Amino acid sequence: VMRTAGALVPYVEQRPALCPGGASALVPPAPVLERIDQTLADSGRLREDASAPLAALHQEQRRHIDDAAAMVRQRMRQPDLAGVFENPDKVHWHSQRAVVSLHRDVAERVTGVRRGSAMGGRDILIEPIEAVGANNHIEAVAGRISAEEHKLLREVTGLVREHQEMIQGLLSTLTWLDLAFAAGHLSAHLNATPPQLVDELRIELNDAYHPLLLLQFAEATGARPIPLSVHLDGDERIMVVTGPNTGGKTVVLKTLGLLCTMAHCGLHLPAEGDCTIGDYRRVMVDVGDHQSLYHHLSTFAGHVEVLKRILATADRHTLVLLDELGTGTDPEEGAALAMSVMDELVEREVQGIVNTHLSPLKEYAAGKDHIVNASMQFDQELLKPTYRLRIGVPGESLGLIIAEKNGLPHDLVERARAYLLRLAGGQV
Repeated sequence: VMRTAGALVPYVEQRPALCPGGASALVPPAPVLERIDQTLADSGRLREDASAPLAALHQEQRRHIDDAAAMVRQRMRQPDLAGVFENPDKVHWHSQRAVVSLHRDVAERVTGVRRGSAMGGRDILIEPIEAVGANNHIEAVAGRISAEEHKLLREVTGLVREHQEMIQGLLSTLTWLDLAFAAGHLSAHLNATPPQLVDELRIELNDAYHPLLLLQFAEATGARPIPLSVHLDGDERIMVVTGPNTGGKTVVLKTLGLLCTMAHCGLHLPAEGDCTIGDYRRVMVDVGDHQSLYHHLSTFAGHVEVLKRILATADRHTLVLLDELGTGTDPEEGAALAMSVMDELVEREVQGIVNTHLSPLKEYAAGKDHIVNASMQFDQELLKPTYRLRIGVPGESLGLIIAEKNGLPHDLVERARAYLLRLAGGQV
């Protein structure tokens, strides 16, 4: 209960009170409630006795239905139809008209109006001439019932409109309460804790988890994923994360962005330690391949389009998360562009994470104020990622090692290593 009640406290403190009128804000207007109870059944349909005229019309309709059914049964029992029906008391209905269902071979024995077919076309639905009058009365009364129902619905709608402001307040209050309880259930399910929201611009995650990974691991193995610890502030604004593919760089980026957003939505964070979230006004992300045949965009052009939108609005209250910055073009040009982008972000006092495979960015980050290197650890002996983030240590891409581990022929990988040595020496 305490967790549920406190789930939205950090966010709600910045909002108007949920129940400005106290408990009375949760009480619907009595005239509306009374009229709805009189008018609507639990299923949401209009009650047959919603008004005296409507009750009388339904009674009249039932009388005509009984009359029409009796006429059809009487016709079904006549000698010319003896033995045709398994159950001579069963009346079929087409829309609101009583009919008989006859095999095509004997359909001509009944004078009446053909209304359709049944049993995949084998049988014919015929309205006996004797029942046409009663069926007409049923339809006529149905039209009057529909008119009376529309009249009642307009009256109830008008009454609701008169109390619109009070009902809207009730709806808003119930929505917030529903959100609070949902947030509480999520917090209990993740064993999460409330973050500290501060006015300064900084993020500190201590042994935090991506909630979806936490749930996935718990369901699959009963174990927890590797926790993440990250620190960003005015001094260490941009973290450049390097390391191998499948090492978890993108997970780091997504975890930070998601947990920051969750905190600002008043949700608790799944973490072993205390977490602090600063006063960020927006989170801007570039993740994935934005190439588009429709818009004639290559992978690089797609990233440039996203960068344009980010640079148009990013300021010191923006958290920026860039995955594989500078990729999709010549590595040297891509690295140069990435450096220029990070220079601009640092000058604007923007904070965030940049993932990359480009080696020049490691040296750039090491010699640049307000930018820190980080990497995803890789077990060289087991040739497996550990998914642990190491702050202050640049990583290696290990592309050839991972390629061989994932099945590329050994001879091909060795030839690639030879080319790599020649490239490092300035030869091809």
